[in-house]
Amino acid sequence: MDNTTGATASQPVKSYKAMAMTSWILIVLTALLSIVPVFGFGAWLLAFIVIPITLILSIVILTRGGKAQGIFLLITSVLLLPIFIICAPLVSTVVLGASISAREKAQEMEVMANLRSLSLAKAQWILETNPADGAAVTLTQLKVYLAGNDLKPIVGETYDPMPIGQEPTATLPATKSLAAHPKGSVITNGPVVIPETTPSAPASSPPPANADTPTPSPTAGE
Repeated sequence: MDNTTGATASQPVKSYKAMAMTSWILIVLTALLSIVPVFGFGAWLLAFIVIPITLILSIVILTRGGKAQGIFLLITSVLLLPIFIICAPLVSTVVLGASISAREKAQEMEVMANLRSLSLAKAQWILETNPADGAAVTLTQLKVYLAGNDLKPIVGETYDPMPIGQEPTATLPATKSLAAHPKGSVITNGPVVIPETTPSAPASSPPPANADTPTPSPTAGE
């Protein structure tokens, strides 16, 4: 009787460290995937597999004596991980979109600066050469007036000074959009167009002071 009791008491407690390690690896991998912009939304599908597995493992860990480890895994699987994988893809995608928008806006400003330099060079060339209206203009002719600005493409765009009487243009590649400009569009730094305003009706002037006023006609009895 005593020997049986001693043998039972001496049985080693089953280890739960391997299950705990496996659970944390699955949770961390799922969380890391959710951080990736756009692709992080795929973590929502992965969570339907990972969360049930970690729940089962955390319960087994509790039964094997890992109270603190099991409770923490339960809280993480049921509460922390779902909240994280819902918020992380949204935040990372928004941040990525904002950074791309800011970068494209800066690139657009650089393209517009190149167009302004091209317009100024073209204006100086016109003053010195006095070409006919509609005459063709090339970048080679304006190179001296660009003051060392080689008009390096920002996103692969091509510049055209255009003939006399037209504003210079920058044409985007067929596979590249920039800010609000679609792929392959032509960007110009044209003059500011002042919107037309509808003229208001003139105010009616009061009648002159010396205007003739009708006099009453005499009655028959007077």
